[in-house]
Amino acid sequence: MNKYSLSEISSFIDGQLFGSDKNVSKFSIDSRTINKDDVFICIKGKSYDGHDFIKDSLKKASCIVCSKKIQDIDLKNKSYILVKDTIDALHKISEFIRLQSKAKFIAITGSNGKTTVKEMLAHVLSGYKTTCTQGNFNNHIGVPLTIFSSNQDDDYVIVEIGANGLNEIEPLSKIVKPNVAAVTNIGYAHIEGFGSLDNTAKEKYSIFKHLLSNGTAIINFDDKYSNIINKKNKIFFGHDQGFHIRILEICRNFLYKTSFSFIKKINQNTFNFSYKKFNKDFSIKLNGEHNFSNTACVISIAIALGLKLEDVQNKIETFESVSSRLKVYKIHNNIKLIDDCYNANPSSFKAALSFLAKCDQKKLVLMGDMVELGDKSESFHTEIGVYAKENGIDEFLSIGKYSKRASNIFGEDGHHFEDAESLKSYLNNNLESSSCILIKGSRSAKLEEYVEFLKMRI
Repeated sequence: MNKYSLSEISSFIDGQLFGSDKNVSKFSIDSRTINKDDVFICIKGKSYDGHDFIKDSLKKASCIVCSKKIQDIDLKNKSYILVKDTIDALHKISEFIRLQSKAKFIAITGSNGKTTVKEMLAHVLSGYKTTCTQGNFNNHIGVPLTIFSSNQDDDYVIVEIGANGLNEIEPLSKIVKPNVAAVTNIGYAHIEGFGSLDNTAKEKYSIFKHLLSNGTAIINFDDKYSNIINKKNKIFFGHDQGFHIRILEICRNFLYKTSFSFIKKINQNTFNFSYKKFNKDFSIKLNGEHNFSNTACVISIAIALGLKLEDVQNKIETFESVSSRLKVYKIHNNIKLIDDCYNANPSSFKAALSFLAKCDQKKLVLMGDMVELGDKSESFHTEIGVYAKENGIDEFLSIGKYSKRASNIFGEDGHHFEDAESLKSYLNNNLESSSCILIKGSRSAKLEEYVEFLKMRI
């Protein structure tokens, strides 16, 4: 069990300890789920303030971390640490815990594929003691919670780091201090918050600022921004860009290790992977060619961790796709349903449409709005409609303010719906047997409603 001294924690976070010193092991920010002897950190959110629950929390918690003095407390049995800012304390406590760990920490970010890479890597490391980010706990609250859930005897801790705007990733990288850090790719996700693709790249690549001195940066060789960091041990993954580009990267990164792993498509679910003298074909159970790149990212991380590639291949080839990410279901009347409604941005939407285009049945797409695209929202949605038409999609359905532009530009077989009932009615009466339908949009579009509707439809 983890053991941390309150006096050491208080000193590390620049707090003032009231009450007795003691060893603690668990931390919580949710008063409803506190266990006996946990440390409760009073976080203030938009619609709640943890300080309002101090009295109830003291029934179980051994210590409170707060920014207000507690008057009614039995300091013989309970303790509290007074700090200026509890979010800052949350970050510093998680950094303190990270420093006590002997595990290797892997940090993952990128515009697309973060969660797939994270889950696949967790599968590869399933034979070891491993803690991994749960769900989408990848922000300034979720990253500390992931570290809180780790154990001092873990072999590996996998931390997904996300961002909606500038200056969010670097402070979290400081907490994680990764042994290995990876950027899956640079794309238009959350472009509204970043302002430009250049800013997106700078933000994502800031994950490398706190990479340990002997750590390894995993970089997508196919991205035009792959050369913006120097003076790190690097493994590039992707398609071979040519001998002269490789030599240029090696010279640019002089005095540091630089190596390359390459992928080459063989068929829909098989690609060749080469790294130095290792050269083998990998067959994966994931759909979409973009997952060749995601898989190469995972393999490159495994190389940086010193794992045997033969063992890695065995794990990867048994990995199943993540929920609502190009998950294919065969439902009634020989209809194929492609559930990709977890999230969407222009890059990931085109990748999904490219996968749909390979289907040999009638091809339909149901689009929900892509969010956080700023003043380019209309043009990005229009672009998707054009891309679908050019790639042989037969029918385009849409619901949402901006998605209407996609179905309009698609033309005669584009149909927009103002509400759920009219869309469901259309699907019920017009979805032909032996069709293939892709459902995709941002989380806020809540398109899983239509996935479940079609799966339950008789």
